[in-house]
Amino acid sequence: MLSRLTPEELRKISAERMLVHWQETNRFCGTCGAAMMRHANPAENAFVCPVCGYLAYPKICPAVIVLVTKGDKILLQRNSHYGLNNWTLVAGFVEPGENFEDAVRREIAEEASIEVKDICYFGSQSWPFPSTVMVGFRAEYASGTLTPDGEEVLKSDWFDKDHLPEIPHPGSIARQLIDAWRFP
Repeated sequence: MLSRLTPEELRKISAERMLVHWQETNRFCGTCGAAMMRHANPAENAFVCPVCGYLAYPKICPAVIVLVTKGDKILLQRNSHYGLNNWTLVAGFVEPGENFEDAVRREIAEEASIEVKDICYFGSQSWPFPSTVMVGFRAEYASGTLTPDGEEVLKSDWFDKDHLPEIPHPGSIARQLIDAWRFP
């Protein structure tokens, strides 16, 4: 379904899905356990605890996604948790204390056993599964032997523009990164 949505439709659906998830997971105060109430100001996306005053705002979980180039090829991988047959880019959640570039380096090292250089911001996309923002980057291969981790990533390989496997659907930031590389 996502491949048929316009960017604006995806943004609106993402926002609504994120807010519903936030409402479902913040019915009770995380500090004292009391039932939460909506903030008195309707323009404020917040719950407030009537007992201890704790404020709960929607949580957004940042994740990075990166297109890695090696000469005229890109790194694509098959993940164990995907029900689809497509290959995709390296991606993962940002850990506490990490900046985006550190997360890019760590995810690539964990999933593909390589190091990268020249990390460059590409763009971002709201991703409502359930409350994520995908922050896209490009990077260049620096060193190491490409080896999938065997748990999360089943296969990893380098592909040129003329021999791509099945790739993510249009509209996803993964596809935007790939298409920007394919059609500069």
